[in-house]
Amino acid sequence: MSGLLCGTYYPSIDAKGRMSFPNKLREILGTEFYLCMSPDDKYIAVYSVEEFQIFCDKLYQITGEIGDCIRRDVLSDAEKQVPDKQGRIFISQNLRKRAGITDDVTVIGNMKKAEIWNSEKLAENRKSIAPEAKKAVLEGLVL
Repeated sequence: MSGLLCGTYYPSIDAKGRMSFPNKLREILGTEFYLCMSPDDKYIAVYSVEEFQIFCDKLYQITGEIGDCIRRDVLSDAEKQVPDKQGRIFISQNLRKRAGITDDVTVIGNMKKAEIWNSEKLAENRKSIAPEAKKAVLEGLVL
């Protein structure tokens, strides 16, 4: 993957689960990429092939029964995507259901992965951190 993923996009998703994936993100992710549930079940994570391998390698470092359970949970609905000629991808019903995605979707770039959110859930998530807390964390950064 070359470049960082950023930006906010509002594609539509049809009744069959097809969504036009943002061109700017596709250019960075490559011709194929992976979808899987976020560990907290809030959104669908989108990884380039390389980043997905790194993610899976980290998952396999979690030992024992908890590691097995986490891998099953995160990877059981994972799917490889190759956008069609119109740039559309298919999001399985399992992933859409787990993420609460119907027709109102927001896709955001988040450095090394993209995220597909139910737009209402993303708005709630953005409100979950108090402005003072955000300011305190960002104060030490040189921008």
